Amino acid sequence: MSLYYQIKELYPDIKDDEFMLQDDSNGKGAYIREWKTAYPKPTQVELDSVKSIAIKKEKLIEIREKRNKLLVKSDVYCFVDSYNKLTATQKTEIETYRQALRDLPTTIDVNLPVYPVKPTWAD
Repeated sequence: MSLYYQIKELYPDIKDDEFMLQDDSNGKGAYIREWKTAYPKPTQVELDSVKSIAIKKEKLIEIREKRNKLLVKSDVYCFVDSYNKLTATQKTEIETYRQALRDLPTTIDVNLPVYPVKPTWAD
């Protein structure tokens, strides 16, 4: 999938319907199958020049998706009825956990993601 992000890195305004990628099972990986845009088709050198940036962006997207799922799972503790039943310590713990999740994209090592640990009392 990083070829997609490499193209998007080189041409941020390119539309998804202006190019088509294909990933063959022959071991060579993804390649540009169709190029239907006025942008010049990128060379392998150009693609390689943005590969590490594209991989990082792709990993950050995956991290955000997981983070968002974890936030949704902990939303129940923020509803007034549930929140009011928590002890002061539990409120602090869940607030700290959720803030750490929100801060995650700016604090995480994308190559070795470590997610905050939710409070043990929270299912």
